Amino acid sequence: MNVLLLAEFGIPYYEDLRAEHPYINLIEAFSDNEIMQQIGSAEIVFGYLTAAQFVKAKSLKWIQTLDAGMEGLFDTVPEIIESDVVITNARGAGAPMIGEHAIALMLALARQLPRFWDDKSAHRWDQEGALNVVEYLGDKTCGIIGLGKSGREIGWRAKALGMHVIAVDEQPVDGDPVVEEVWGLSKLDDLLKQSDYVVVTAPYTPQNENLISSAQLSIMKPSARIVVTSRGRLVEQNALLSALREGRLAGAALDTTAQEPLPADNELWGLPNVIITPHIAGNSEKELLDKRTVNIFAENLRRYLSKQPLINIVDKQLRY
Repeated sequence: MNVLLLAEFGIPYYEDLRAEHPYINLIEAFSDNEIMQQIGSAEIVFGYLTAAQFVKAKSLKWIQTLDAGMEGLFDTVPEIIESDVVITNARGAGAPMIGEHAIALMLALARQLPRFWDDKSAHRWDQEGALNVVEYLGDKTCGIIGLGKSGREIGWRAKALGMHVIAVDEQPVDGDPVVEEVWGLSKLDDLLKQSDYVVVTAPYTPQNENLISSAQLSIMKPSARIVVTSRGRLVEQNALLSALREGRLAGAALDTTAQEPLPADNELWGLPNVIITPHIAGNSEKELLDKRTVNIFAENLRRYLSKQPLINIVDKQLRY
């Protein structure tokens, strides 16, 4: 059996895989030329293929991707959707980091940290003004859109801060003790009306693009804030800009935006009630995330070889 390893970041961990599985061929291939030479006999791929590489993958049965998001693979190789190739992703590798990042963004909004960074730059001590704007995060309602692995990591952390946690998800899911209510997407409007902080952590699909547009933003509390950690395309950008400019929404913290990198002339940069981070919510010390990603592949490789069900199987029709 040939297993093609395309992720260079996994090099420090591949020898452990070889020691565990001495009877299979674990082949490192990082350039297009190397991949094209080996792909025809590969049964398993750890990484991403181009359309041309996929055409030559006549023996391929399973791809383990390196991220949770799937639009890149499906946009690059749309033929894979109707193929028999099983796709698993790295969902959960960055989930604890996303949980921390989302909470950090909510705290930054509640405690008005951007304002104090500006005060620091201006050498300005404005205690009287600050007393009128800082808020307590506890007792607020955190509404999570997408209660997958990242959503759960956000949920328990929000609960630990004393927040009331509610959620919606496209699929029937168990809310665990930390989530007070979990509804289907049909109750998205109810979540938006109740929430002081809305956290968007659902995966992107063509069907949920602009899931939150002007109609949804209009029913949120004027004091509410929105945090986006999954995909910026789930929130309609022009509608968000208008709501923020006009004071119909108190603030936003965006780790992902509809266009990335966010153009330097985009109006979001200039809004004082917006925090922007460059799509790094799921990251940490590089070796930690790399190891967690390889560990998911290692677990699935054990399952594949022992004919057990794989984890993180992607529904190719739903695209997540």
